Amino acid sequence: MKKYRIYLMTLLAQVMVFSGCTDKTDSYGDDGRLFMPMFRLQANTNNSSDRYACNIASNIPDCGSTHVNDIMLYWYGVNGATGYRIKSKIQGTDWDKNCVLDTIVNPETLEILHPDIQYSTGYSYAIQAISPKGDAYNSKWYGYGDGSHQNDYVTITTGERYDVPNVFWVQDVTKETMRVYFNQTAESGYENTYKDFIEAGAQVSNDKWVFDEIRVEPSADNPDFPGKSHKMTDADFANGYVDFNGLTSNAAYIVTGQNNNVKRYFDRQYNKIMVRMQGEPGKPIIIPAKVDPNDTILAQSFATGLQATRIDTVLVNYMGDNSMAEGQIFYLEGGKTYYMQTSVELTKGFTLETNPADLASGKGRATVYLGVGTTTEAGIQGNACNFMLGRNAKSSAENGVMLTLQAMKFNNIDFSVHKYFNYMDKNGTDGNSLVTVTQNYFMNMSSQGLSFSLSELSIKNCTFSGMVRGFIRFQGPNREIIEKLTLDGCVFYDCGVYDVNGRGYSWFAGPGSNKNSNFFQHLSITNNSFIDCPRHAFVSENNNLAWPVGTTWDIDIENNTFINVSSRSKDRLLIETQYPPSGSKFTIKKNLFVQVNKGSDDSRNLYISGMKIKSRDITYDFSDNYATTVPAWSTKKLTDGLFTSNAFSDSQNGAGYLSGALNANGYGETQIKFGDNLNGNENDGVGYELTPEDLFKNPAPKAANGYKDMHRYDINGFYYNNSSKVKSHPIFTKQIGDQRWATGTTWK
Repeated sequence: MKKYRIYLMTLLAQVMVFSGCTDKTDSYGDDGRLFMPMFRLQANTNNSSDRYACNIASNIPDCGSTHVNDIMLYWYGVNGATGYRIKSKIQGTDWDKNCVLDTIVNPETLEILHPDIQYSTGYSYAIQAISPKGDAYNSKWYGYGDGSHQNDYVTITTGERYDVPNVFWVQDVTKETMRVYFNQTAESGYENTYKDFIEAGAQVSNDKWVFDEIRVEPSADNPDFPGKSHKMTDADFANGYVDFNGLTSNAAYIVTGQNNNVKRYFDRQYNKIMVRMQGEPGKPIIIPAKVDPNDTILAQSFATGLQATRIDTVLVNYMGDNSMAEGQIFYLEGGKTYYMQTSVELTKGFTLETNPADLASGKGRATVYLGVGTTTEAGIQGNACNFMLGRNAKSSAENGVMLTLQAMKFNNIDFSVHKYFNYMDKNGTDGNSLVTVTQNYFMNMSSQGLSFSLSELSIKNCTFSGMVRGFIRFQGPNREIIEKLTLDGCVFYDCGVYDVNGRGYSWFAGPGSNKNSNFFQHLSITNNSFIDCPRHAFVSENNNLAWPVGTTWDIDIENNTFINVSSRSKDRLLIETQYPPSGSKFTIKKNLFVQVNKGSDDSRNLYISGMKIKSRDITYDFSDNYATTVPAWSTKKLTDGLFTSNAFSDSQNGAGYLSGALNANGYGETQIKFGDNLNGNENDGVGYELTPEDLFKNPAPKAANGYKDMHRYDINGFYYNNSSKVKSHPIFTKQIGDQRWATGTTWK
């Protein structure tokens, strides 16, 4: 490779500026230090086809390696340097504490291979030119970056590892001991299923996977704890397990087995498990609402008048504190306001809720802002953050690991964002074109997040506003499992409207990228109100994956009230799950659908789409789904009196397939009911429909189509009218939809 020197125009300009300084050479800046070397990247070369651009080795022809977990680095040299110091760390870790590479090469070397590093992980790199004059004259580090030099960051992500067999699992975890079980059996067809693993050196002997060591290493949550290693014996193989003791209570460990006959370290390992040792959860911790008059976060965010207490630091400290066991309960003071300013990575089970004693005494719920203030004094871009389920890998031991997480629960909290803007706030007739649409969620996941298995995610009796881009979103190529997901008794308002079509991400956006993931194993959505919060879809998971035997979904959507659900554009499906696994069940009962406008002069669209499911080996339990009268609007045809497309009763992609043969209650119960037997499916009809205005006190939007508040409402207007017409109607007598509006229960 031709040896390159830094004679770029910017450097020449500097040389010209300082040419009168007789004590400087053309390799030193005005601070007396060597100029920085630069890694070869498109940001520096403006050349997307540079043969010598830094990349994973498998993408660079003839570089001496074809491995996806090797990284090849190239850089421009500096005149007068006696060598170059290269450092690396895993993205998101500390340069000083977590360095995984720190080496010096001679001045003639302008490339280096970083071999055998963990798969599917971002590695950051930095380089410094070494001066013969001494350390004080060395160049600044290129790769550390700062706010003024955004291109001074270099992160390269290694390729994904091939499939490996699930040989190991962990049971009988106590405070200090665990038992690691294994099953060595190589199932029929392993030669094809794990072809890449075998090519990397994995061995099978007598139809058994070969390994000679089991390792229990501390995770990045507690990297300073000692690990343990056990060399296998004949007695161990006969037992089928190995016991480990002397571990640390509450600590997190990575467990794996490996075959040390394999040359490359990260090809030796089988599946990995992250285990947290047991501990004794303490008594509930009350987080006091103490407003700091010198809160620098509020001052920097132009929110000095906000009376709020920061809590993200409390939660972050808990996640990394191994003296605190999983399952800790945190109480917030009723009627008080709290805030988060940075996203919190959830790596331990916990409960966050308003103190029950405060609720009982009438103080009301606590409010939690997921972000406060704005980025500038102009107030046109709000600060927003969210909860992050899991986290990225932070050490070599965590490559391919699965996090095992205990239950996470949120109860009786009003969640919002202090300052947020949706599409209409920016583009509405009375909007402000200068504002930035907020890109936030309640819960998200990193694109490189570790696999996880979460026993339960429960959200009960909460309200949500200001979640513009999505609600719960999972992403990334790794396995994700939620054994039970419950959403009960919540009210959603002033959410969504991310773009002109009201899309963003679905309410419950399945990952769609790994056949071993299961987001909907037990998904229960009951007794909630979704008040005009347009999104892409309600429940979505569209990829046609080869689901493993035994994988099923159980989706239960009951007693919810939907107001103008995703009505901005057509084909925004409630159920967008075209290829669910065999044996899955969909229960949709006693939901109320309301389409409403601000009167005859309001030209808004009132689209509503039902479902699209193409799999046939599933069952349905649809019944008693009602709607109020749909106002007249520009559409010419409604199926079953409600749907603009893909009705529940659709014979191709709906529960009406084969005349309702897959529905436990027959075809008629796949159709919407109105109270007047419109669709011939009501034995208890009363001969009339209810309009939204008949049923609710004031259901009209605050503004008509095109205005910034067209999707906003007086939420108190959704309490039912106390009339005989309402009380005699099946919507009331059969308790259809969210019952708080009928009983008068407070919504906030």
